[in-house]
Amino acid sequence: MLFQTGRDYFDDAKDAGIEVDEYGRADGAIVAEAWERLGAEYMENWTDKHSEPWALKEFGQPTARRSKRRR
Repeated sequence: MLFQTGRDYFDDAKDAGIEVDEYGRADGAIVAEAWERLGAEYMENWTDKHSEPWALKEFGQPTARRSKRRR
């Protein structure tokens, strides 16, 4: 929900260890870091073609996921 709207309306952020204020907003730096790590995968699964996720508008295109190195 944070990536979609910029707020945690369903209290999911706490389960992920992300603190939010009384309005459901997380610290922008924390969300930006999470967007860089998880945003590409989130966008791969984004199905609502009529709207754009808040995080995409706020932070821009996330970096591409790095493929895991083979050992």
